[in-house]
Amino acid sequence: MEQGQSTVDKRKGKHLTRYERIMIEGMLVTGYPVTSIAATLGRHQRTIEREVKRGSVEHLDTELRKIIVYSSDRGQDVHVQNATAKGPDLKLGSNTVMVEYVRSRIVDHKESPDVVAYRMREAGMEGAVCTKTLYSYIEQGLIEGVSNESLWEKRKRLKQLKRRVHRAAKRISKGQSIEQRPEAVENREEFGHWEMDLVVGPTVGSNAALLTLVERKHRQLITRKLPDKTQASVLKALKSIEKEYGASLFRQTFKSITVDNGSEFLDFKALQASAFSRKQRTQIFYAHPYSSWERGSNENTNRIIRRFVAKGVDMASITRKRLKEIEQWINCYPRKLLDYMSPNELFITELKAIS
Repeated sequence: MEQGQSTVDKRKGKHLTRYERIMIEGMLVTGYPVTSIAATLGRHQRTIEREVKRGSVEHLDTELRKIIVYSSDRGQDVHVQNATAKGPDLKLGSNTVMVEYVRSRIVDHKESPDVVAYRMREAGMEGAVCTKTLYSYIEQGLIEGVSNESLWEKRKRLKQLKRRVHRAAKRISKGQSIEQRPEAVENREEFGHWEMDLVVGPTVGSNAALLTLVERKHRQLITRKLPDKTQASVLKALKSIEKEYGASLFRQTFKSITVDNGSEFLDFKALQASAFSRKQRTQIFYAHPYSSWERGSNENTNRIIRRFVAKGVDMASITRKRLKEIEQWINCYPRKLLDYMSPNELFITELKAIS
């Protein structure tokens, strides 16, 4: 068959398939020339010639003489092997300094690949890669000492079947519901609206806890160590923060605080009353019972604290110095949702504006 008589469309830019390789082997055995095979498959003659060369193996004929024949299996194996080498070279390549930098930031400094990629770009490092590429390298095990187990967030994001449970609230505060919060608070448009919660330790041991307040707009964190989980300890901590800021600045900085329905937060009048002024120091809003997502910033920040203080650890064992270090780390951590600025940078800017 002449090539001009072929009714098969040319397949430019397409690799030979296993089926085509089997056809090549069968047609060669029956004595078809390369030109006829190319015309039948709709391929260029040089494509068939190169394939025959790649898939050639040494066999013994019936008289035990060595002959060279084409094997479709051999051709397919060579194709698969060659395909593994495709793609661009690793951007980190043999840059051991860069690889060690990535390992150190992720493992030692507990930073996410996204933040590491941002730091490399900002510093103008040679061989810097994007977030997606860095995640790909980690997935493939190309960065020594770093695996998916090193990525705290990714390790925690296990797909679990969630079962909806309807539970009745044991107690409901008489204070204002979250439904009464102004729209500016809901949309995070206005500075000075906070979420508050406790991070507790094991049921056995001391009653020590951590009080956490997170500003909704910039995610600034304030922590205080409490000797127990009582409302008296919460009020004492708030009084300490109010004294630190001053009554006037506290009112401008803490316009509202959203809490859950825990017993330590039920007396909204005491929480709102200033210890140093006749004016109300803040406004308390209560989330719906068993609706932790309504205080999402607080819950997410508490999860970050758990990177440093694992569940089951008695909060009494956490020193104030260590707690301050954790707070500082979180507040100075660049956030993608803040355009890679840290909560601390934005918070200080807001304070300067109202001072």
